[in-house]
Amino acid sequence: MLGKFGILVAILIMVLLFYFVISLGAGFFSSGEKKPEIKKYLRSVNILLVLIAVVGFVLVLFM
Repeated sequence: MLGKFGILVAILIMVLLFYFVISLGAGFFSSGEKKPEIKKYLRSVNILLVLIAVVGFVLVLFM
């Protein structure tokens, strides 16, 4: 089974994968002008992913 460190690494890897998939789907890595709606959406997604990472870190600390 995974220990605390393994679970934390798995959570962080999943958050990073979600970030890349969502950014790729929103067209963040494409060349050209970015629409303000996309920038606002990606900022909200980034905040959500940071919150998920922080909650995962706190939960791992209390295991």
